[in-house]
Amino acid sequence: MRLHPDWRRVLARAWSLRFIELAALTDIILNVVPYVSDYLPWWLTLLLLGGAWMARLLWQPDKDLS
Repeated sequence: MRLHPDWRRVLARAWSLRFIELAALTDIILNVVPYVSDYLPWWLTLLLLGGAWMARLLWQPDKDLS
């Protein structure tokens, strides 16, 4: 297994990865810090995961990365 030769460019454009990371962070915050759950809605994690799905399918061009 090897990294893609242009991995920095791929990482800079990977919006789906950013949304997944935000969703994970939001879920951790909601479960670990109960005080914050009064300010963050429960559906925020689902919204961010839906955004990751949309970013992966719609906003990123279909290119051969092999």
